[in-house]
Amino acid sequence: METASAEIPDSPGLNRRSLLRGGAVAGLGVLMSSSSVFAAPDKAVAGGPEPSADGLMLTKFKDPLRTPPVLRPRDRGGHDELTVRMRTADVTVHSELPPVRMWTYEGSHPGPTIETVRGRRLRVVWENHLTGNIPVTAVEFGQPGGPMSDPLSNYPGAQGCQEVAGVAGLEPWAAVHLHGMLTGGGNDGWMENLVGPGEVQLSAYPNDQAATLWYHDHTHHVSRFSVYAGLAGLFVSRNAEERALDLPKGRHEVPLVLSDRNFALDDSGALTGRLVHKVEMVGTTLMRAHAAPYTLVNGVVWPYLEVQPRWYRFRIVNAANSRIYRLMLLADGRPVPGAFQVIGTDQGLIDKPLPVDGALNLSPGERADVLVDFSAFRGRSLKLVNTMEGVTPGGSSTRHDLLEPDVMQFRVASSGSAGRFTPPRTLSPTFKRPALHDLPHDSRSRWVVLVGPGSANVPELWEMEEMEQTDAKGITFPSAGIVQVKDAEGTVRTLRRTAMHYDDGNAFTVAHHGVEIWKYLNLAASPHPMHIHLAHFHVLSRENYNVTGFDRAVRGSVRPIAFLGAAELEPHELGEKDTVRVGTAGQIAPGPNGTPGELVTVAVRFPVVGRGVHHCHMLEHEQHMVRPLVVGPAAHWHAGGHH
Repeated sequence: METASAEIPDSPGLNRRSLLRGGAVAGLGVLMSSSSVFAAPDKAVAGGPEPSADGLMLTKFKDPLRTPPVLRPRDRGGHDELTVRMRTADVTVHSELPPVRMWTYEGSHPGPTIETVRGRRLRVVWENHLTGNIPVTAVEFGQPGGPMSDPLSNYPGAQGCQEVAGVAGLEPWAAVHLHGMLTGGGNDGWMENLVGPGEVQLSAYPNDQAATLWYHDHTHHVSRFSVYAGLAGLFVSRNAEERALDLPKGRHEVPLVLSDRNFALDDSGALTGRLVHKVEMVGTTLMRAHAAPYTLVNGVVWPYLEVQPRWYRFRIVNAANSRIYRLMLLADGRPVPGAFQVIGTDQGLIDKPLPVDGALNLSPGERADVLVDFSAFRGRSLKLVNTMEGVTPGGSSTRHDLLEPDVMQFRVASSGSAGRFTPPRTLSPTFKRPALHDLPHDSRSRWVVLVGPGSANVPELWEMEEMEQTDAKGITFPSAGIVQVKDAEGTVRTLRRTAMHYDDGNAFTVAHHGVEIWKYLNLAASPHPMHIHLAHFHVLSRENYNVTGFDRAVRGSVRPIAFLGAAELEPHELGEKDTVRVGTAGQIAPGPNGTPGELVTVAVRFPVVGRGVHHCHMLEHEQHMVRPLVVGPAAHWHAGGHH
């Protein structure tokens, strides 16, 4: 468990004894220690600690997986209430590493798992008790001529790096976003509505979902540092439909919150535990996606979990800044076919279990609810690893920030009952995946084009509008901000950029309860996880496109971006979602156009109103690839004759 900083005393009414007792805490709801809920089996005969990759120093699989405590709200009659405190704490993430100073929710990383019941409206008081400047040292490095073959981000310490100006003095402002919660803009954790130490954010959530969500800081411009500092936690809402399935529960239902971190070194070369946010710069201002060498699961570096030879349920969240996790389960170094049975996506259960063929790809912000059967592995150990296409599963690739591919170890007991559970054939009888003919005929189409670095050397998000053919005839190609797309039927559409920067104006304005078709076209070399606030969606299709017709210097297409073929959606993309990866996951390809472009089409529903945003959930891209979004009652747009 965490070790509270001596400088940060417990607030009155909440101390370590009351947390572990699991009793009621006045004004805070009920916080339950989870160590007994997810206790390990009595006996495991396989597995054990292993050395990590050269230069990383910490032993893998030495520490058990820690499950965050569970925080349940108090019943206030017509609604539930909860208070969650942000506080600075020293957190143990590995037994061979000094405690790590973090900004946390309730003193733990991840924060407590907030567990609720669907249909119970929830009010949360997010109290800011954070102290000191941000506990992160931000550095960058680079060399002339392009990316390094073995970048410094693979290793701890800041040697060979420059400190990033303006980060060390960041004060503890905060804005809490409950990611995936369908709530109005006034309660969504708007990224500029900050609360400082001693202040509170009051949020009311309809809580009309049964899903795995997560909460994290969303402070504009600095979320890549504040989330890295530790401000993230899990949120689970249950309903009667889920309870009736008799899925694995108690110690057999385990959250897995994935992230990566790096740490500083002292003068002797020993790890200090100080968080280091390290990125590679290509040229002077182009930042590669953040990647760190130490993988944390539930805040523990490379943990192990002792399991019984039976079915388990894992709620997996990618809470990393930018890393995409391509997860495989290995036994004796070989992938276990169909190891993951997906039963739920970002927004809840799907209709039936779906086996994963190959890797389970989760980009930042995405969640997957999966079942795993350990009954065939009595007395053996398995590894959960991160992989890349072109690299043998379990192998490393320093060039692609995969020095240490291991995520965690499972140690399967040699004895014990396998139980009587079998995955239900039907999970959610109310789930229905829409087809195009199910959508309203007047559904509006939006185009969002994701573009590689331009003159400012940062990735760009372009909002586009489709031009009439007569208007497009006089255009000379290439022209800045003009992209032509040739679809599977051979139809050529001409798109004109309408906005790019956060403050460009002309925000997407959407009708409350409206349904729209959003088309995300990725012209960049890297994938981007796209997240829409105030909404949920179904992914309709994923298609490959030839993007070599895009002129990166002029910032427009020389010839149409042309359809190549349809691509398959993955099992965790077949349910309701709020975040989707646009671009090929984990593919190693040479050159800026080596990775095929992708067009991902989603059907978006807007059940709540207010001002929100849509953005890339790679946090290092967020401040550049973010645009406002406004959802309002359609009748208001025309009231009194105004438009």
